[in-house]
Formats: sequence, structure tokens, C-alpha cells
Amino acid sequence: MYMNLNAFSHGQLQSKQWLCESIEPYISKKSRVAILGSWYNVLGLMMLTRCHQKYQEILGIDIDPDAIEHADKLCEGWTIGKTAKLKNLLGDVNNIKLEGYNVVINCSTEHMENEGWFDNIDFGSLVCLQTSNLDNPDDEWKIINPTYTLGGFKKKYPLSHIIVADTLEIDYDTWGYKRFMLIGIK
Repeated sequence: MYMNLNAFSHGQLQSKQWLCESIEPYISKKSRVAILGSWYNVLGLMMLTRCHQKYQEILGIDIDPDAIEHADKLCEGWTIGKTAKLKNLLGDVNNIKLEGYNVVINCSTEHMENEGWFDNIDFGSLVCLQTSNLDNPDDEWKIINPTYTLGGFKKKYPLSHIIVADTLEIDYDTWGYKRFMLIGIK
């Protein structure tokens, strides 16, 4: 089974580290976190490695069975025994109820056909969303729901209270892109 090592690329890891540093001050003790479109759940692994005491549970959800199999192996240290705080679930995030999860994260909004998953988030939940300004659906990134500006991102995902609205520039010598992030209350 093939594992896409782009999950560990510079841009992927920089975006996830930025997310962790930005959201951690707003995470309450014993939070229940759902990560939508979790891929290999590198984010869940990073969150628990950085501050495991903050989390009661982290649930990673992805539609790709191979991704879930890799996530289970990669995150094994947090899925078994006394340290078990992480679970990876195969499923379509548009069809999964998120009741009881007080933190919902989606770093894959540009890869999802619609915003149905956003409707499944409980009002009052802490929400963290990321996207990029990339827009080529034919390349390996499979971007099918692009957002080109931070302002457009805010309009697409209306939060009742925005805590963080920021842009991370991922710059390489010959190309680059912008990563947008919103943290707030739905």
C-alpha cells in the first residue's frame, strides 16, 4: 500500500504547526476534537505530542480507507493502552454528526465538494479551518473548492465570533501559495 509522503512536506507541516500554535491557547482541558478530512492524521499526532493533557479525545475522519489504515499505524502510540486518546474513523464528513465535539478542525476545505460538513458542527463549538489559494483540480492536490482570499474564506464559513483570521505565506524560490486560517466560534 502506497503512502503519500507529501503529508510530511514542508508546507503541510508548517501549516499544522501554525495551527497548533494558534489554537492551543483556546483549547480547554479535556476537549473532544474532531478533525475532518484528516488524511493520515498527522495533525492529531502533533496535537497530542505537543499537549496531550489538553485532550480527552481526538477523532480523525477521512473518506479514504488507505489513509485511515496509515493513520492508525502512524498514530498507534495514541490509539492503544493507557495513552489511548485518538481514533481514526472511515467516513464521509458530510454524513457524520459531530455532537459532543467541542472543537472541530478542517484543514481540507478546498478538497471537499461542498460545505455540508459545516452544518453538522454544533453552535458554540470552537472551529479551526484552513485552506489555500491554490486552484488546480487536475494536479495531485485535487483542489475542487478553492478560496482565493481571506475575506472570501470568512464569507464561505460564517462564524459568530472570529478569534484568529490570518494568512501564512508558503514561499519557495520559484513558486508559492497562501494558506488561510480561521479560528472562532460557530
